[in-house]
Amino acid sequence: MNNLIQTFDKLGFFLREFKKFYAHEKYISGNLKKFFFPFQNLMKKIPIINSWFRTEDLLITIEQWGNILTKEKLEYWLNKYPFIEKKNQIKTILVIMPGNIPMVGFHDFLCVLLSGHHILIKLSEEDNLLLPFLCQIITHINPILEKKIRFSKNFFNEEYHSVIASCSNNTARYFEYYFRKYPMILRRRRTSIAIIQGNESKKDLIYLIKDILTYSGRGCRNVGKLFIPNNYDFHLILDQNLSSYIMKNYKYIDNYNYYLSIYTLNNIVIKRNPMMILIENKNYHSPISVVYYEFYSNLKQLKKLIHKNRKHLQCLVSRNIYKNEVNFGKTQFPKLWDYSDNIDTIKFIIEKN
Repeated sequence: MNNLIQTFDKLGFFLREFKKFYAHEKYISGNLKKFFFPFQNLMKKIPIINSWFRTEDLLITIEQWGNILTKEKLEYWLNKYPFIEKKNQIKTILVIMPGNIPMVGFHDFLCVLLSGHHILIKLSEEDNLLLPFLCQIITHINPILEKKIRFSKNFFNEEYHSVIASCSNNTARYFEYYFRKYPMILRRRRTSIAIIQGNESKKDLIYLIKDILTYSGRGCRNVGKLFIPNNYDFHLILDQNLSSYIMKNYKYIDNYNYYLSIYTLNNIVIKRNPMMILIENKNYHSPISVVYYEFYSNLKQLKKLIHKNRKHLQCLVSRNIYKNEVNFGKTQFPKLWDYSDNIDTIKFIIEKN
């Protein structure tokens, strides 16, 4: 276990040093510096292949994982699992990774290896370059891991013992049937919401815009719906500016223009700025560039409503309302122990394998 912690601690160090190198072309790292220029070239290649993944997004991901992959944080996280060393047999876990934001499947990758098992990875076509490159670094640091990490484009012909899969709601029905004989974590589509109380600072609202627009709003941790008090001044939100980030993404702007046209032609009342469209809607899953909102007058009743729809939600952004709430601006910066769908991945891996 200590060997694995040291491996990912070194990976975290590499990512932190690479972030400095990318910004200033200065670096300290010794035996990992040979990966700096190849990683820099990869960073240039990825946005060409998938224009949703812009350089800014890749750097956010690199900074996030660089900050949390430290020996201290890894040990603090894993100390919650004293039974992790008592596994009876090494198994192979199939992980079917999504590709909506860069390296979104890395946490599952981390959980499987730190649990002492082998991982079989089916990458998304949208995000199939970052993780294989990082695996080169990991296996350079710890060659033993070469035998524990395998990629496959066709998992139908592979052997494995349990499954972790992230997919759309439609694909989930297929996976439920196909993997019905395996222990499985099946993650469907989720979104995140924010509760506005009217007393938020300008800083809070700037952070809220980041929660909405980071990664172009494509992640389950992105806020896609707002609960707003009656008579709220929408300009408090719409006047906040993050245009230098989002306006560079032509795919996002295409979405914006498309929905603006649809709503305008259908005489639907909207509120907007050049970055996003706000529309009153009781649904939770809003399309890219659109944020749904719903008015409330009673916070207690609102909490009951949200509780009924908790299965749709990943993050709940608010201030001093919920015990497990996420602070404004923190949705895309989860801690190691913040599990997707609130399912303890390590506990599942250990207990089911």
